[in-house]
Amino acid sequence: MKESLKKYFGLGVTIVATGAVTLLIFFCIYKFAALTAAVKKLIGILMPVLVGIVIAYVLSPLYNWLWRKILRLLHHTLKWHGRGAIRCAGILAMTATFLGAGAVLAGLLALIIPQIIMSVSSFASTLPSNLMHVSQSLQKLLANNPEIEETAMSLYAQGVSYIEEWIQNSFTPSMQDAMGYISIGVMSTVSFVKNFFIGLIVAVYLLSGKEKFLSQMTRCTYALFGARWGNVITEYARYANQVFIGFISGKLLDSLIIFLISVVVLNIMNMPYAMLVSVIIGVTNIIPFFGPFIGAIPSFIIILINSPIQSLYFLIFVLALQQFDGNILGPKILGNSTGLPSFWVLFAILLFGGLFGFIGMLIGVPVFAVLTHIFKDILNRRLKQQHLPTETASYAYLDHIDGDGNPVQHKPKQEQEAQELEEAVLTGGTIKPEDEESEQS
Repeated sequence: MKESLKKYFGLGVTIVATGAVTLLIFFCIYKFAALTAAVKKLIGILMPVLVGIVIAYVLSPLYNWLWRKILRLLHHTLKWHGRGAIRCAGILAMTATFLGAGAVLAGLLALIIPQIIMSVSSFASTLPSNLMHVSQSLQKLLANNPEIEETAMSLYAQGVSYIEEWIQNSFTPSMQDAMGYISIGVMSTVSFVKNFFIGLIVAVYLLSGKEKFLSQMTRCTYALFGARWGNVITEYARYANQVFIGFISGKLLDSLIIFLISVVVLNIMNMPYAMLVSVIIGVTNIIPFFGPFIGAIPSFIIILINSPIQSLYFLIFVLALQQFDGNILGPKILGNSTGLPSFWVLFAILLFGGLFGFIGMLIGVPVFAVLTHIFKDILNRRLKQQHLPTETASYAYLDHIDGDGNPVQHKPKQEQEAQELEEAVLTGGTIKPEDEESEQS
């Protein structure tokens, strides 16, 4: 009687839980606009905290490394042990981390921003003469082909006419409207500065007390989910942290090296707007797979307007640079931090980029790598519970699985003939008559 009551009670709880989840999903779909607005408002309120979490997470590897080095120095050199030494090492590591990161950021901005302003000003001032130069170059290039010249010049004239019309009819009136948005832009800038400085304070608190915060989160996890699922969630969290730290830090270092290489080589090649183009290449290189193409297109157009010949040299340089990055530099720095094949990298970028824009393209690959790892782990657990093989190769050419859980494979005839031929060659044996007939046919 008690067992039947427990059975029906469990069934009732399952039905109620399923109905509640169904109603929740229906509510989220029906009130999607209101839910999205509420989430955006909540994110806006918590933006300083989110900025602080990002800053603390990015600076955490540097802080940990400095903390260990300083603590070891205090122990071995000054013979200082105990909680005082640990606290002092934390303060010194925190100070060195933020001063070092601030100095690097300020140095890069001081080096890059004046060059970008100069490049943009030069580009805007020389645009009319450069367009005329391109027109004359096209006329000289196509002088021996009057028909092609006429078609090319017609398309070029239409393009120039379209640009002039857009400037007169769209751009100039929109500038008048844009004056009304200056106050909004100023408020956005003030809000960004406020969020950034509050985020720095939040990052200091997070870095100084990260062991305590992690302990509290782990305690809550085990309290809510129990020992079994607590262990699983903790394992997944450690894997996610490893993937994100490896991917983000590696990608930032990779993009910085690509930027420095671009600055040096483009200046040696006397390429116009070298700093502006290098910044575009370095920033877009953070995006996996599509980054090189996204950065190369506007850079090529900028150089093309100034010098068509140099734009071709630039394409050759970008192709060589991306081959170097994709085959040598990237694998050396990143290794196989995500473990995703190229197809799933492309899929993750398209999916998360379509959902969350630029931020989605940045974090899509590590997020999808973590989700894939969790999904594979769940599959393997389910297969082991059913005493089935977990290796993917066991399911190639699968015909059926026998009563003992062993896969019975059925290879196609061509696959069997190729395997028999390979075994015969390796063992020095002879090929069967039917193999000879199949080869002759």
